Amino acid sequence: MSQNRQYRSSSLFGSGVTTTVSITLVLFLLGLTIFVAVMGREISSFIKENLSITIELSAGTSEDAAAKLQKELSDSPYVRTVTFISKEQIKQDLVEELGGDPEEIFGYTPASNYFDVNLKAEYANVDSIKVVEKSLKGQKIVKSFLYSEDTMNMINSNLSKIGTSLLFLALILMIISFTLIRNTIRLNIYAKRFLINTMQLVGATDGFIRRPFILKTIGYGVIAAIIANIAITALIYSLTKEFPEIISIVSVEYLVILYIIVLLLGILLPGIATASAVNRYLRMNTNNLYHI
Repeated sequence: MSQNRQYRSSSLFGSGVTTTVSITLVLFLLGLTIFVAVMGREISSFIKENLSITIELSAGTSEDAAAKLQKELSDSPYVRTVTFISKEQIKQDLVEELGGDPEEIFGYTPASNYFDVNLKAEYANVDSIKVVEKSLKGQKIVKSFLYSEDTMNMINSNLSKIGTSLLFLALILMIISFTLIRNTIRLNIYAKRFLINTMQLVGATDGFIRRPFILKTIGYGVIAAIIANIAITALIYSLTKEFPEIISIVSVEYLVILYIIVLLLGILLPGIATASAVNRYLRMNTNNLYHI
């Protein structure tokens, strides 16, 4: 008798672990997809705002004129940052890269100062940049206005495609996730189909029968959500080690929203799947239980 109890308890523990692990993997994938979807706008803005345009100043431009243009650019509604790069700094950078004086190597020395300009995300597109270019080229101290139109178009196009793909992926994952969780739970409920039938025969209501099964799987779901959130946090933390820029994108508010969404999914998906699985056997005739 004790061996039977031991076997039953280990079997129940094993099924609980299997269910929890299955739900954890599903919630982890869903959580990552939701994280990228929620952070999509910030990631898109971050990428766009790190695209720069270069304004080359005419040779002989005075410091006062350069400072005036820099202030004008900084005060513009479309500019996020303006960095002044002097010809001396450019020469020094070239010396460090080439290991010698560029004039001696190439017969060339930087003759112009530059502004490296980062636009705000909503203006980081070719149409807006052309308007900015037109307004600046009228100034005598501006020699040239440099940016890659092809790169700008490609990035904006790809970001749009990625956003659409992520929404589609999230929908597909949601369907697959529910199916996987439902099948896992149905296998567990299948082993208890005769217990459900016995409870029906002694007069237990459907709600009374469903309740313990739903509460148990919701418990598994909560544990799975906590583990999934820890795993997602660990992954994000490891990514910040490789890409420190992520810290400026990821905010505590977004992480809290993500944790809550994953927890809610950990409650809702197993709860709905369990109710569906139990209802199947509640509606089934006793004789049919032996033939499935």
